[in-house]
Amino acid sequence: MRAGSEAVAEPALVWPAAPERPRIRYRATVATPTDIGVRPPLWRRVVDAFTGAPSPRVRQPYGVAVDSTGRLFVADVAARGVHVFDAGRGRYAFRDRARRTRFDSPVGVAVSPDGGSFITDAASGALYHLDAAGREVWRRDRAGRRPTGIALDAARGQLYVVDTPAHEVLVYDTLGALRRRLGGRGTALGFFNYPTNIAVARDGTVYITDSMNFRVQSFGWDGAPRASFGRHGDGPGEFERAKGIAVDSEGHLYVVDGLRDMVNIYSPAGRLLLTFGSEGHGRGQFWLATGIAIDRHDRIYVADSFNSRVQVFQYLPGPL
Repeated sequence: MRAGSEAVAEPALVWPAAPERPRIRYRATVATPTDIGVRPPLWRRVVDAFTGAPSPRVRQPYGVAVDSTGRLFVADVAARGVHVFDAGRGRYAFRDRARRTRFDSPVGVAVSPDGGSFITDAASGALYHLDAAGREVWRRDRAGRRPTGIALDAARGQLYVVDTPAHEVLVYDTLGALRRRLGGRGTALGFFNYPTNIAVARDGTVYITDSMNFRVQSFGWDGAPRASFGRHGDGPGEFERAKGIAVDSEGHLYVVDGLRDMVNIYSPAGRLLLTFGSEGHGRGQFWLATGIAIDRHDRIYVADSFNSRVQVFQYLPGPL
């Protein structure tokens, strides 16, 4: 580009491609506070330039969540903390501890209507509840052998925590009391083989990625198993390593396949509707995608783990 010339906007990136009607559009990438318009104060920039301190950035994201105000929470395993990007207010925060305890390997994050957050620490086995300002409300030091995925059903006061090596899901109330367990190891409906992630639909239906059974299972809000879909393979709609899962406003299921670097969209009954993403480092490409979240405006946030970023997409309403 010649000096003085204007930057040329990149062409829109959509799925499916023309001439079909687009259903998913790439919007943005978030990796540092500057990506949402946040710049550190001058004194901070001077200190960092003098000391060589690195600027805050996403390093190895896994879990993502978005609260009702649009704040994006990113659990970062490598940075050992949770990034909070608040584009609406032009603010950024990094939370690496609860009281005096530092996070070791934060993997999952869920948010509550009041702006609070719930964080699973896989290495320590702990579950944390922080308020909207990041202060500890409560913690559970033995929330499973290795807690990973997490989801909140705020309407019914139920917090779901996936314990991957124990092949089960723990159900807590919002005060941290354990109410029941789902699963156990097996291949029958209602049992798991290394589950990873979880999502709750508006009607209380719980969807769980049963990774090494290569399927998604659904449960009622009462814990009763309902159905499953999926199988192992590299064909359309098949799974190699199912990771993050989310539900949009129309009830579609979005399932991240980490090994295939794509997101599959299904009907609630498990019919494949659309796939987006591919392997790589550019827009709309992934390198070990993991977590996924969808906000109330049907913006889709995908943790692109080894590309050290979160990519943002937009669901475009209409029949799939």
